[in-house]
Amino acid sequence: AVNAALDAKVGEVVVITGDRSDDVARSLAGLPARIVREPRFADGMATSLSRGVLELRAADAIMITLGDVPGVLPEAYRRISARWQATGAPIVVPRYADATAPSPPTLFGSALLDELLALRGDVGARSIIARHAGVVVEEPMPWPAPRDVDTLDDLNEYLNTERTR
Repeated sequence: AVNAALDAKVGEVVVITGDRSDDVARSLAGLPARIVREPRFADGMATSLSRGVLELRAADAIMITLGDVPGVLPEAYRRISARWQATGAPIVVPRYADATAPSPPTLFGSALLDELLALRGDVGARSIIARHAGVVVEEPMPWPAPRDVDTLDDLNEYLNTERTR
């Protein structure tokens, strides 16, 4: 997941860690990504999301993705960034060929960073996307949406799929 974000070359990559922070840091050693440990990770996803926003607060926009979604392609980051640069939209989401819900990476302009900081609990930013549906710009992605990899079985399936591409 981190390599894809780095390969896209659309900006600084910040990785927010929690439970296995030391393991993640070791696995990313030598990569040009900034690793930030969020000690309150157990409070829910919104805590880690807020930490990322705080780390990039001065940016004109940030893209959010999840570490357990390794199938995001570098091209997805580039296309989202290009759509934002062309439109200035406050939210840019990918619309994958087979998806009906928002998927990563999602871009938020600086005007919405305070709303991201206000999130609490084990929630992501879908409520903000829904609240601002009228200004969301979609970027078509002509390939399937990346999948969450939450278990060892998921990881094995993902790796087997990648090998057959």
